[in-house]
Amino acid sequence: MATTLQKSELAPRLLRFARMHGCGNDFVVIEDRDGRLQPHRAELARDLCDRRKGLGGDGLILLQGADARDGADFRMTYVNRTGDDGEMCGNGARCAARRAVDLGLVGGRNRGGDLRMQTDAGLIRATVSPVEVTLGMTAPADERRSVPLTVEGHAFDLFAIDTGVPHAVAFLGSLDELDRLDVETIGRAIRYHPAFAPKGANANFAAQRADGAWRMRTYERGVEMETLACGTGAVAVALAAHRRFGAPSPVSILPTGGGVLTIGFQADGDGFREVTLTGPTETIAEGELTADWLAARGLDRA
Repeated sequence: MATTLQKSELAPRLLRFARMHGCGNDFVVIEDRDGRLQPHRAELARDLCDRRKGLGGDGLILLQGADARDGADFRMTYVNRTGDDGEMCGNGARCAARRAVDLGLVGGRNRGGDLRMQTDAGLIRATVSPVEVTLGMTAPADERRSVPLTVEGHAFDLFAIDTGVPHAVAFLGSLDELDRLDVETIGRAIRYHPAFAPKGANANFAAQRADGAWRMRTYERGVEMETLACGTGAVAVALAAHRRFGAPSPVSILPTGGGVLTIGFQADGDGFREVTLTGPTETIAEGELTADWLAARGLDRA
């Protein structure tokens, strides 16, 4: 039986929001320290992230209370715009860190902008500066250096790795080929391919520029479309570029949404250590959700 929430209980926690983005990867961020929104996160994500009837976004981020035993300052719960839970979101975590500092949710040893957040992928460290946020990523896992696939008439030798969520990376021969690629169709085919069952994988496509930086495009699992940026995908592209082409740390990644994501790492034959993701974040707007909007979608009741 569903739990009934009265408007007076739900609305105060929902009224305050921030619209944020990292390199075009955009989110609705809401403080939910007592976890009252957790049971409603799927419908909240679907309705709030609707780009015509809601605020718009690739996903919903809830800033929640954390288990102090591991030294975390807060917990980031990430929900894709489809209402599906996401283990981790790199650009989302960078926005969450920025918002936590802005709201004063970190204090004591963290007043300088250094913090820790719990995620479903593990504990994430973050350093917040005036313009950029750097994440200390969880250790990458499940590296597969060669996954040959043919999808939609295209043959790829994919590099697969879990950088908090599972990713597959395909390198293209030129920037023009990357620009012309039908990412929606081919990315969807890779995302649902049996080679990545049962979870599926985010599909990333990259090509190198003359200056050594890598341009990337991503079909994002959970969002189920091409997004303007993907932080964990940028990490996957950087690590794949090191394995395939010897790209040295740090690697510069250029997402479609603009800006630069910088990936640092230490590598050996067995894996990667000390992986970091650095890039800009921006708060687009802060505001309040109206009680009428909530009521119209049944979010003030069971």
